[in-house]
Amino acid sequence: MYLPFRTLGLGGGGIKGILHIGALLELAKHQDLTFPNGVYGNSIGSIIATYIAFELPIDKLVPLMKEYLSMDKLKPTFNFENISSAFSTKGLYSMDIFESSITEMFSKAGLDIKDKKINDAHMPLYIVSSNISKGIPTLFSKDVLLMDALKCSCCIPGLFRPIKLYNQLYVDGNVFTPCIASVMPKEALILSLLKQRKHTITPSLIESMSPIAYLDELYTMSSKLFHNASVTEHTLCLSYPNLHSDSDLSNFNIDDILEQSGQLLNNFISKRSL
Repeated sequence: MYLPFRTLGLGGGGIKGILHIGALLELAKHQDLTFPNGVYGNSIGSIIATYIAFELPIDKLVPLMKEYLSMDKLKPTFNFENISSAFSTKGLYSMDIFESSITEMFSKAGLDIKDKKINDAHMPLYIVSSNISKGIPTLFSKDVLLMDALKCSCCIPGLFRPIKLYNQLYVDGNVFTPCIASVMPKEALILSLLKQRKHTITPSLIESMSPIAYLDELYTMSSKLFHNASVTEHTLCLSYPNLHSDSDLSNFNIDDILEQSGQLLNNFISKRSL
């Protein structure tokens, strides 16, 4: 017999968040997307978790994601002044354009989030970020302004300047929580977006790798180790060939991504005979 999940966790992973949508569309065939014990979101997962917690229609999210959540829509046009200022600000860009784009996306979905607090959601909502002042993960909830929490959760280090909130500094939740299962109840359904390696670091390759590519590979490997140590029996790992956090969705068959992630969710449920 199928027992509905009462708690949902959505991990981070940039544009790979489209895998969350495919899995949730399939989950909706088995249960209502209502989670009375809470919806948790990390990075891109925090945006989709907000969408779920305010009971917006999940089947309308794919075109909104394509229009508003690609990396080029969330940051300003690059110029060399950004590099010089980044030494002091610790990031190339502010999150002003991110805030504008996310606000417009939710507005188009029928929700004005400008002055919304997290506890305005229809379900308990928890947004994960990394507090770099204290060196610990943080779960934002209750009367925290929704947009402040979303910016903290999605603040990619180096790309965006750390967010100052309550006299603390925050960056992307994935930094301290590569697998959201580590901060969630054990019985929750966890949808985790696996970070895939782009390169195998060899003695012949390392000299030609850019410093950014090199650091990204190290982060990918450390994230995988953290993920493997954090998964629970209710963690579903989602991935799609060559789909990375910064991929351009126009280069992929969206319907196939949704179908494949939906099938992973269906197999996951079937194997556990819930």
